[in-house]
Amino acid sequence: MNLLKKDVNHPTDNSRHKLVRGPLQRRFLLMTLASTLIICVIISLLSYYLFRNYLQNALLNSTATNLANLNEAINSDINGVYRMARYCQSSSNIADYVNAGNAPGAVLSINTYDRLYEEYKNNEVNKYIPRCVIISDSHFLQACQSTFSTTVDLAEAIPKLSFFEQLSGAEAYDFSVGIIYDPFLPRQSHSVIPIIRPITYKFNSKQGGYLYLEFSTNLFTDQMKKYHMDDGSRLYLLICDHLYLFDDGTLTEMSPSPLPSKVDETYPLSEDMTILRGNINNRKHTYISTKLNMENCFLIQEVSPTTLHTQLNLYILMLAVILILIFAMGIALSVYSDRNYHRLLSKIRVKINDTAAGDFSRDPSIEWSNELGEIGKGINDLSESIDALLCTRLENEKQKRDLEYKVLQNQINPHFLYNTLNSIKMMASIQGATGIAEMTTALASLLRNISKGDSLLIPISEELALVKDYFTIQNYRYGGMISFETLIEDASITDYTIVKFTLQPLVENAIFHGLEPKGGIGKISIHLSYVGEDISIEVIDDGVGISEEKLSGILEGSAKDKNDLFKEIGISNVHKRIQYEFGEQYGISIHSTVHKGTTMQVIIPRRK
Repeated sequence: MNLLKKDVNHPTDNSRHKLVRGPLQRRFLLMTLASTLIICVIISLLSYYLFRNYLQNALLNSTATNLANLNEAINSDINGVYRMARYCQSSSNIADYVNAGNAPGAVLSINTYDRLYEEYKNNEVNKYIPRCVIISDSHFLQACQSTFSTTVDLAEAIPKLSFFEQLSGAEAYDFSVGIIYDPFLPRQSHSVIPIIRPITYKFNSKQGGYLYLEFSTNLFTDQMKKYHMDDGSRLYLLICDHLYLFDDGTLTEMSPSPLPSKVDETYPLSEDMTILRGNINNRKHTYISTKLNMENCFLIQEVSPTTLHTQLNLYILMLAVILILIFAMGIALSVYSDRNYHRLLSKIRVKINDTAAGDFSRDPSIEWSNELGEIGKGINDLSESIDALLCTRLENEKQKRDLEYKVLQNQINPHFLYNTLNSIKMMASIQGATGIAEMTTALASLLRNISKGDSLLIPISEELALVKDYFTIQNYRYGGMISFETLIEDASITDYTIVKFTLQPLVENAIFHGLEPKGGIGKISIHLSYVGEDISIEVIDDGVGISEEKLSGILEGSAKDKNDLFKEIGISNVHKRIQYEFGEQYGISIHSTVHKGTTMQVIIPRRK
């Protein structure tokens, strides 16, 4: 049902269907994007931290594993050198040679040499042992590679070496000399590490000779050449206080040491392997150290920061791509959600505007299966409720107008009666019939009040005058057996307004239904007083009263007197007209006692 189709300052059809994004929608969109961005950043930082730690641990474990394999290969060759040295110190043939002192004899010397050379050739690392010399007093036996052959008297030259006393007097293998060039060759072309150990007599522990053994640095470099290192990684060999860098297939002593002077952190990986961290030029470096099977000798590898940075950069790039995709998906979802949200709100706004313009029909297109659909359903329910309310209000207005029309219908035009009534009055006065003259005057006044004006509200004083004229006529009808009085507590009450023809039907009801059935003298009183902010008008009669069964029907309009001029303006109609005009809290209430009388009270507001 379309009602009240009129302009109520709504926008035009084109503009009112267009929904502008407000602060709430923008805020929601920004919050969604900000939340997505924050989540992406948190995930990125957490992933970066976890991956960085994982990568560091993986790189450390990988480097440690490779370095352990290198250490095992080098230690295997070192053990071969130790076996050669132990043979020289424990061989009975060499002990016999030492016991012979200055006169070992040719046979003993040859036999000892053959046995020494045989052991030397059978040793699996003899290629790394360029020289093995047994010295007894002024005699010596030498097993060596051809390129290390020399004519120098080693029995005389070796004791003169600067490190001879240091190494020969050590309780165990001493490598503190580090890497040297072979002292018995004319050119410094062969790098070796010397070993000097005492050889005791066969039957006691007294020293009788010396073992001088050299092993080549190739023992380290050959294995190191096979060792794979990432770019930026460095491999060091630490022999006591000598640090050597493996670079381009050779070992170069580093002085001063490039390693950090102070180790900040130490993490043992195993019994012979440790992770070291220290700062060099305010930059943290990480090293893995593994102990060789040589006293105070270590392999040290710097963990490549380049590899770590390269892999981290690749991961960051991959992570950035993933996060950009996630953020792009977030933006796409937000835009998609915003557009759908905007579209749904636009439909709801259109429906609200249509409702405001007077279209209260139900629109099923805004009832979706979501939260906004619940709002749309509520708007449709509200529209139907407004439609029903307006229909009720219009019906009430129609009933009110019908009542007013019925009153106006009964307001006959009495102008043609005035001349007749005046003529009757003049003839009654001439003939001395004062009662007829008075009754005619009252009737003329009554008809004049009925006909004048079309206002629904009149002063209470005029309503009382109309009632007085009506009673005058009725009093003559009943031969003066009924009386009438008006009690007014405050004269100002009569200045307030009342609905026209409110009191007359009540007085009429009191006469016809209260006093007439009584069949004797009766009295009607009208009492006007203030009740709080309202006005009370009581019409009181001492008639026969009204039974309980009839009381409920009077205000409902089911009990009507159809034999009177005012039959269409009954008590129920008066009650409804008062409520239509002043509100539901006002109207008529009836209190009656059978055989004693009836009181009809009218409550109206103070209105001038």
